[in-house]
Amino acid sequence: MRLSLLTTFFLLFGKSVLTAQISVANPSKNDFERTFALLSSDSLQGRKPNERGGSIAASFVASQMNSYKLKAYNNFEYYFQIFEIQEHTLKKTTLEIKKGNHKTISLSPEKDFEVAPTRNSIQKKHIEVVFASYGLEDYKTLDVANKIVVVLSGFPNDQDSTSTAYKKFKKIFPEESDLEETKLKTAISKGAAALIIIETKENFKPKNSKEKEVFHSLENTTSTSIPVFKIGKTTAENLFSEIPLKGGFPPLPLKKVKINFSIKVQSEPFYAANVLGYIPGKDTTKTIIVGAHYDHLGIKNDSIYNGADDNASGTSGMLALAKKWSESAIKPDYNILFAAWTAEEMGLLGSEYFVSSLNPEKQKILLAINMDMISRSAPEDTTHRILSVGTQKADQELRNIITDANKQLLKPFTLDLWETNRHSGSDYASFTAKGIPILTFFSGYHEDYHTPRDTFEKVDLNKTEAVLSLVNTALLQFIKNQNSAKP
Repeated sequence: MRLSLLTTFFLLFGKSVLTAQISVANPSKNDFERTFALLSSDSLQGRKPNERGGSIAASFVASQMNSYKLKAYNNFEYYFQIFEIQEHTLKKTTLEIKKGNHKTISLSPEKDFEVAPTRNSIQKKHIEVVFASYGLEDYKTLDVANKIVVVLSGFPNDQDSTSTAYKKFKKIFPEESDLEETKLKTAISKGAAALIIIETKENFKPKNSKEKEVFHSLENTTSTSIPVFKIGKTTAENLFSEIPLKGGFPPLPLKKVKINFSIKVQSEPFYAANVLGYIPGKDTTKTIIVGAHYDHLGIKNDSIYNGADDNASGTSGMLALAKKWSESAIKPDYNILFAAWTAEEMGLLGSEYFVSSLNPEKQKILLAINMDMISRSAPEDTTHRILSVGTQKADQELRNIITDANKQLLKPFTLDLWETNRHSGSDYASFTAKGIPILTFFSGYHEDYHTPRDTFEKVDLNKTEAVLSLVNTALLQFIKNQNSAKP
């Protein structure tokens, strides 16, 4: 049977025509400004998960999702994915070092060291010690299993910004927190019993480790943790005279040194909730996530940490995108899940719990978009047009999508495209750990980060609006590319 010209055209080109017709308007300031202001107001008390403000924030986000007629993900009650968090309080810690036949030296947690403890109480005696230089590429000749690893802070030549080593490591680890996280994960992977970091900066002063330090974990986490001790340069010089603190010294076992340490913690549970609403897709087995964490630091010493940029900005942006997609009345090709993660500030716990609960046989995550701090600029960004966008190293297609989408803006950003591999600074890391493609958006650090000064009055609504336009354009392009790749 001969096909008509119209039928032939439809069969050959209908798919691309239909895909091109999918269009969702970009959010404007009217779509997120009031939500942004409310989430960062004093009435929400800093949105800490285990405080009243966190509960109010969760209820507000859920009410917004309901008004946009999103469906509750996985039939959760009123959009809440509820889970248990363990709050651990450090009650007591000790650290003792013995060199050869010399008397055991007991360090003071008030002036000599600080500790990031494990989730459980622990006591170790007469543990062997190994020096692993900077703790990055220094384990090739070392056996550190069940031993304490001593490393220097920073990386080789970190005081010489012109050196080859500085340029190499600064590109991989732009933030010190990522660097320390990598050192810890490396020590854990090698089977170390604990990690001691020698802070080589002259101005380092240990915080008082007796101040009832609090940290958090998921109830049934399978991740391994070891204690991390930090000692100052002067203390290290007295204890480890064989280690030159300027670096450049090869790794070696410290055969004459033995260490005792103990950590006592008390744990109490509380409940927190991710808030998850979605628009069902034509293919309900595949999902794209648009996410942001809604929690912040709560109230400290009678000061409210409003967390406007961090991260009322990303949460209000996520809700604005949900609003525009809902108003479009378009049935997307795949589920689009709008996610407000909790407990990001406690260690990415909300997104980690979500990922650990996934059933990959029933639900494939095509992409996780993360927006964390999208309303301010770094001091050096005088034009307010620099935007960092992170992807995994192998995801060249996503980098191409972002680059092309940026060109479509009336005033394109100067993009800082970076690779998230070996980084864990925000909720994107929970997805990269499972091999899920990510796009993470960040507009720059500023002097008000994690202070009570991060308030709504200081945000840049124009920049936020532009970021959301970029996110939406990239999302539409990603869906189009997925459809084009179908057999």
